[in-house]
Amino acid sequence: MDSEAETVMQLRNELRDKEMKLTDIRLEALSSAHQLDQLREAMNRMQSEIEKLKAENDRLKSESQGSGCSRAPSQASLSTSPRQSMGLSQHSLNLAESSSLDMLLDDTGECPTRKEGGRHVKIVVSFQEEMKWKEDSRPHLFLIGCIGVSGKTKWDVLDGVVRRLFKEYIIHVDPVSQLGLNSDSVLGYSIGDIKRSNTSETPELLPCGYLVGENTTISVAVKGLAENSLDSLVFESLIPKPILQRYVSLLVEHRRIILSGPSGTGKTYLANRLSEYLVLREGRELTDGVIATFNVDHKSSKELRQYLSNLADQCASENNAVDVPLVVILDNLHHVSSLGEIFNGLLNCKDHKCPYIIGTMNQATSSTPNLQLHHNFRWVLCANHTEPVKGFLGRFLRRKLMETEIGGRVRNVELVKVIDWIPKVWHHLNRFLEAHSSSDVTIGPRLFLSCPIDVDGSRVWFTDLWNYSIIPYLLEAVREGLQKSD
Repeated sequence: MDSEAETVMQLRNELRDKEMKLTDIRLEALSSAHQLDQLREAMNRMQSEIEKLKAENDRLKSESQGSGCSRAPSQASLSTSPRQSMGLSQHSLNLAESSSLDMLLDDTGECPTRKEGGRHVKIVVSFQEEMKWKEDSRPHLFLIGCIGVSGKTKWDVLDGVVRRLFKEYIIHVDPVSQLGLNSDSVLGYSIGDIKRSNTSETPELLPCGYLVGENTTISVAVKGLAENSLDSLVFESLIPKPILQRYVSLLVEHRRIILSGPSGTGKTYLANRLSEYLVLREGRELTDGVIATFNVDHKSSKELRQYLSNLADQCASENNAVDVPLVVILDNLHHVSSLGEIFNGLLNCKDHKCPYIIGTMNQATSSTPNLQLHHNFRWVLCANHTEPVKGFLGRFLRRKLMETEIGGRVRNVELVKVIDWIPKVWHHLNRFLEAHSSSDVTIGPRLFLSCPIDVDGSRVWFTDLWNYSIIPYLLEAVREGLQKSD
């Protein structure tokens, strides 16, 4: 009897446990059903709003077309997307369909120039505050888009649009890797004296309140040295971020690199940009003497040897260490017969006192292993068939094309074809030179950077370039290649 009673009690306990579990399951099911009903209701509301927005959008489009406020055919029309409720047009964010990248940020979709308080605003990436430029010819501003800001545009909407516009611009400049940048590369932007960032407080007035008079530009700031970032240098130089990070790491660790590659591949430009970055990274200003440049020719080997020897003596002296340049650029080292002898004077120079040294040369020499072993140099190849040189011409020309299209708010399909065709011709020419001569004589992108951004001008430019520069060079290079093969 006792055993039967124990069995009954055990079964009752198990039944109670199972009933409790079943109750929990039923409660979870009821909760899930309630959530599902809520989701259904939300979806129905959204669908209803979308239908209303579509109908309102169609009405506004017909009204604007009737009143003469419609856009030019080459520019973006108002989208029927539900995103229009935020004032964003999907088409307007696609350069393939809209060269102006023009976006309406108001809620009604009316023509921005006719709205009360509406302004047509240019978006530029500005480097004026971040850098003290050594070269006046370098651009300080990069036009990346154009938007319409109405009297109702809110700050959070403008924040999102500026970042999205930056991202779209990068995608069009570099469709392959986007330069390693994204919308997070944007530090913030300014309208007049108002600076806007993730951490800043919302200004008292709406954006249109600060877009007054001639102030019709939004200046975007890209993350730089202050944020321990290379993004601003990547944006300016059009060199993908992972590659630039490798160059900087080599310099910081070894303090000496040599950029080697054919003429016209941007070695001197890269040396100057890297040297400026190193100076600012060390907390110094770009003043005269902080970067020393020595242009080497056939007759200056002795002068270079003496210069480097004096440099080593200065580094060894405690008193004169302040006057030593932080970075030394040695341009055209291929003119030196024996690089090992030239740098022997630096053997006793302590690395932490010795300046950064960035050399450039047209091709590697037999002294390459010796320099790496005894003088701690690291070699960086700037070849036309590898990045960053391979894709640079396309990125550069697409940037020029976009600036022209955004500024003029007109898209020229024929010009797009020209800009797409020029890099293909360049790669084809270099494949021909590699096959019939060598990679050392391939043509750098510099020769093609001056392509005019208009169809007729580009035809005249390319015809002259082909007849008077490219053909004579090809004939000479192939002739030398045949002689070497014999």
